[in-house]
Amino acid sequence: MESKRHKNKKNKRSAAPLTPWEKQQQLRAKRLATEKKKKIIRPRYDKNLPKTKKKRTQRLKQHEKVLLLGFTMVTLIALYCILPISRVTSVDVQTAHQSNQGDILQASGLKYYESLFFVWPRTSQIEERIKKEVPAVKSVDISYQGSKIAIKAKEYATIGYLKKGSSYYRLTSAGTTENKIAAKLTGSYPTFYSFADQKDLKEIAGAFAKLSPEIKQNISEVHALPSKVDPQRIRVYMNDGNQVLAKIATFAEKMKYYPNMAASMDQAGVVDIEVGAYSYPYPKK
Repeated sequence: MESKRHKNKKNKRSAAPLTPWEKQQQLRAKRLATEKKKKIIRPRYDKNLPKTKKKRTQRLKQHEKVLLLGFTMVTLIALYCILPISRVTSVDVQTAHQSNQGDILQASGLKYYESLFFVWPRTSQIEERIKKEVPAVKSVDISYQGSKIAIKAKEYATIGYLKKGSSYYRLTSAGTTENKIAAKLTGSYPTFYSFADQKDLKEIAGAFAKLSPEIKQNISEVHALPSKVDPQRIRVYMNDGNQVLAKIATFAEKMKYYPNMAASMDQAGVVDIEVGAYSYPYPKK
């Protein structure tokens, strides 16, 4: 009975409101518990802090390197643009025919002291423009040696000269001619006459290029002699005194028989390979 009474007294006390002093004691106890938890958690963060600082330092160093590299590149490019080495100081045109040097240089469009930054990206375009504007050029190779530019042009082989009016023009194996009049006829090349049709000129030039060196050297003149029956008819004057009547389309194929046919002739005359293949002497008069 006494224990029950003691419990009842205790319950009555707990149910009684806390005094200000007791409230302060409870708040202090809570505050101490919270600070104790913080002290336990804080060392965990302190252990990771050095790693975080190290990573941040490494990132800053990387950014500094990138910025420094970019700044250096910009400085070098700006310095290069200022120096004469970034400008075109000379253009050397290498070609077998000096008469084409001026045309090639003009077709290139290159100018003295022009910035190389505007030339490099247009290299292939310059090469194509030269081949287009200078028909005698077969291929072009442009190389750079500092501020100096070298244009190496390879031309089609010369097969003869084309006469237009009173002037002569160098004729190539591609059927193209130089833009300039030939100052003088050099070499033992034949002369081509009356070829007004560019297609026929290109075809006869290609056919002539296929001939053997022996037959080429024996040809003096090639005349276009079109007729209603055969618009591709030609007359060829040989250095041995004979004349050849032929057709452009079959000229290269049939001319290989000419040496044997000429050897079997008793006197100079005409070798007709236009349709068949036969020869006859010149009239006595």
